[in-house]
Amino acid sequence: MGRVSQDSPLYGKRGRIGPLILRQLNGETIVQAAERGPRKPRSEAQQAHLDLTHRARQYGRAQTNDPAAKALYATRITKRCTSAYTVAVQDYHNAPEITVLDASGYQGRVGDAVWVRATDDFGVVSVYVRLLAPDGGLREEGLASLQDTGDWLYRATRPTSSVQGTVVEAKAYDRPGNVATERLAL
Repeated sequence: MGRVSQDSPLYGKRGRIGPLILRQLNGETIVQAAERGPRKPRSEAQQAHLDLTHRARQYGRAQTNDPAAKALYATRITKRCTSAYTVAVQDYHNAPEITVLDASGYQGRVGDAVWVRATDDFGVVSVYVRLLAPDGGLREEGLASLQDTGDWLYRATRPTSSVQGTVVEAKAYDRPGNVATERLAL
């Protein structure tokens, strides 16, 4: 792949010229060799990547068709992400991350606290917490609430006689629906 200088007659052109493909990228004309011969079948990993890219582009188009979402994504335009569309596509590719799952305040009483700290490149929109019995059965579940500190708080709603072996599971969701899951055994 190479760049075409501004004094070249090919500058600003796009399309195929014999074995060369000309395209425009960030205001520059790029030239690269066209593929030769029939394509090999894609591997599963290649197909999965293409499917992910297709879904990300669909998400980006949907967000730019919604004026409120487009305005929100437009707040993060940079030199690298030059439009609300590219910011939305990048957001689709980046899942949130749970950095802290703190159940030290959970003692099996109603109102006991489970704290979750989750981050995302564009923002976490919800956190869902499940408390599981040692045998895997569901004790309780529900949405955590966002606190002024930026952390998420879940308060227990049911008492339990023993917290030994309880598994706390937290799931953080971002705008595109990507999920991060963290589990903690007590």
